[in-house]
Amino acid sequence: MLLLIIFSIQVVAENRIAVTKEAIADMLEQFSAESEVAFDYNSIYEELISISQNPINLNHTKREELERLAFLSDVQVESILAYLYQFGNIKTVYELQLIEGLDMTDIRRILPFIFVGEGGNENTKIYWTDVLKYGKQELLIRIDKGFEEKSGYLSEEEPSNQASTGNYLGNQFYTCTKYRFHYKDRIQCSFSAEKDAGEQFWGDVHKGYDFYSATLQLNNIGRIKTIVIGDFRANFGQGLVLHPDLVMGKSSFALKVANRNSGLKKYSSTDENNFFRGGGFSYQFGKIELSAFYSNKWIDGDTVNGSFPTWKKYGLHRTESEYRSKQTINQQLLGLNSTINFSELKLGFTLVHTALDQQLQSEKSTYNHFYFSGNQQTTAGLNYRIRLLNLNMFGEIGRTDKGAMASVNGVSFSPTSEVSLVALQRKYSPEYDSFYANAFSETSRVSNENGLYLAAEIRPFKQWKIVTAADSYTAPWPRFGMDAPSIGHSYFIQADYTAQRNLTMFWRYKYDEKQTNDGLTDAKIATLVPTYKSSLQYKLCYTVGNFRIKSICNVNFAQRNSEPITQGIIFAQNLSYSPISSTYSVDIRLQLFDAIHYENRFYSYEQDVLYAFSMPMVYGIGSRYYLNLRYNCNQSISVWFKIAQTVYADGRENHSTGNEMIVGNRKTDFRMLLKYLF
Repeated sequence: MLLLIIFSIQVVAENRIAVTKEAIADMLEQFSAESEVAFDYNSIYEELISISQNPINLNHTKREELERLAFLSDVQVESILAYLYQFGNIKTVYELQLIEGLDMTDIRRILPFIFVGEGGNENTKIYWTDVLKYGKQELLIRIDKGFEEKSGYLSEEEPSNQASTGNYLGNQFYTCTKYRFHYKDRIQCSFSAEKDAGEQFWGDVHKGYDFYSATLQLNNIGRIKTIVIGDFRANFGQGLVLHPDLVMGKSSFALKVANRNSGLKKYSSTDENNFFRGGGFSYQFGKIELSAFYSNKWIDGDTVNGSFPTWKKYGLHRTESEYRSKQTINQQLLGLNSTINFSELKLGFTLVHTALDQQLQSEKSTYNHFYFSGNQQTTAGLNYRIRLLNLNMFGEIGRTDKGAMASVNGVSFSPTSEVSLVALQRKYSPEYDSFYANAFSETSRVSNENGLYLAAEIRPFKQWKIVTAADSYTAPWPRFGMDAPSIGHSYFIQADYTAQRNLTMFWRYKYDEKQTNDGLTDAKIATLVPTYKSSLQYKLCYTVGNFRIKSICNVNFAQRNSEPITQGIIFAQNLSYSPISSTYSVDIRLQLFDAIHYENRFYSYEQDVLYAFSMPMVYGIGSRYYLNLRYNCNQSISVWFKIAQTVYADGRENHSTGNEMIVGNRKTDFRMLLKYLF
């Protein structure tokens, strides 16, 4: 109890932004270390920052609020609600240690996002005088630049050794401006403008920022639960129909496999693809909630004679060819959702219709034979969740207008406070191809996969937590790089040890076995060979005074069929200094890596400026370091700086390819963010 009291007092005293960033960094580092799938992590980052600015009152909360905290499992959410139901209001945050399923690590993560207060009425009438008086505004201006000149920025007279894609139209600066306003969690609006490095800001081809985004969200206006206008996202069910947000998938958060139904919400990130543009609302009467939304936006693609081969989703318009494909296809979407909530049962139905003004016609090959073709698609799904004491069952069945089916079903069970179990089964037919599906899967596509996932979290002793998971899956139809049906297995185990409040460590082991083509070009029948990859990671975090020290060591091994085993190793040392009463904080990292082969590459989460996410990939032999600095000029103005450099020591004369090629053995990046509160 004494340790928790001391820790809680310290958290209250520390800068809330710094504590929040630390909690978010811990979570994203755990997730990203086990995932190589590119995703817009900034959205979940901004969501958690938003919650920290409008923390959850534990004495006046409900399940959907707690589910916004992505690091809490369903079992933990139920435990918190059960404690509140059984014992009434929480008097102090010290009581969190009494809730089953929450250890010191969980409590440390949750503290920046909650508070203990009196109950209130979330539907209190909004007075515009209060909105103008108590509403909070912030302006963010960010600039990034690489120090070394890339091939795409060389003038026509200079040799570039680049492909015939053309030079970049703009300069090397990335610039972004964001404005945000919020009144509690009732009114939220934002405006964003962004230019990527290489895009033209003012010239013959384009004038102004390359991407603009604006959004307004109103919550709890009478029976209207949510209204969104402008850019927004919609998440319903388990992701077989509609779930553009982050899916935890296979990570060290092994129990978090059920997607959260967050409904309609504003979009304020700078991902230029994964959002809707239009409006929607959610209306609640009794136990029934109805949602309707409409989107009309332009997407990128190379159009020829009324058709296009693929949907370009990276949002870069740096060269003339990239700019010609900008916003060439109109996409309209109409969606409906109906959800009914009983005390122990939740049922939902989602219907989404998408229409394109041109035909999507990809060049067919074996692996993409069943990919969607045409200009219209309708997908529907029925999802459910059943709660019976410590048993939680969930799932969804999806169907496209062409009759393709997909289903995912799971169960989580906590027989005791020390043991939690999860099982998830999925069956995605090869013909199932929905535009906005994003569910638990081995790949980024929710298609052509059958599998069973099992996970357990055990607390055998007071200071120990062991998480383990196993997944076995098959692909009944060929995939990219696999010209025949394939199988795969993965295993994961992690042991966390919290020696005391200021000392934590974990050991993590992961093993993957997949299949790939044997590489024989003259083979008449496709033959697959196994590939193996395993990794072992150790992490130590120690806090002393205002210093936080983190050491990470990761070793991996890769093998293809009976070829020799290749090995990679990476070591990182972090030092953070954040005085409680100071106006500044510093983060430093030194990283050494030796991974000659691409199969042994590493992805490492890095601390960054506010509202930015960084997870660079490294391979070869070399080192990487970065320096992060935050300085509060006064109560209104704060500045963040980051400089990072990768130096290769493997004899290479250049790195990257095409327009991104840099001559030399190093890559240096600078980033600055200015925040103004008013």
